[in-house]
Amino acid sequence: MWRSGGIKPESVAPELPAPRSRFRGPYRLLLAMAIFFVTVVFIFPLIFKPGVEPLTPSQFGSPFSMAVQISNQNLTPLTDVEYSCELSKLTLANGSAIADAKVLIRGAVRKIEGRQAITAHCETSYIVNAPLHVIEYKLTLTYRTYPWPQRRTNVYRIASQINGNGQVTGWKLN
Repeated sequence: MWRSGGIKPESVAPELPAPRSRFRGPYRLLLAMAIFFVTVVFIFPLIFKPGVEPLTPSQFGSPFSMAVQISNQNLTPLTDVEYSCELSKLTLANGSAIADAKVLIRGAVRKIEGRQAITAHCETSYIVNAPLHVIEYKLTLTYRTYPWPQRRTNVYRIASQINGNGQVTGWKLN
């Protein structure tokens, strides 16, 4: 016997680990799948906004007509998509601004599926034969993301790329 009056430590039986449930692995897998589902369906629509990309104009395209591609970057659909396109700035090469070129184009799409895109056109009937300095469109996009019921709005400004002759060679997102 030891001085404490107890038993020698070697004679004590080692403790066995507590028995584990045989469902522990499937529960972890189910929990991981649930977290992944909640992230994709509820959080991704709040983070990833629709993408807008101006398409390149054709060689003899009009500077007063522009096409953009509106893409859904989510896996869940965008619903009740409405877009409006305004000519926000038109300046000639000599510096004079044209203020009466207010043209508004609207469009509506019921649904854009996940990872899909549509093409929208912005056009104005105001035609000028003079060289241009700046053309800028304002695209307003209103939509709902599944499963969130509130409408969201994004505004994109798309400016022209103009060569030395005052001709539009492309479009860029500002």
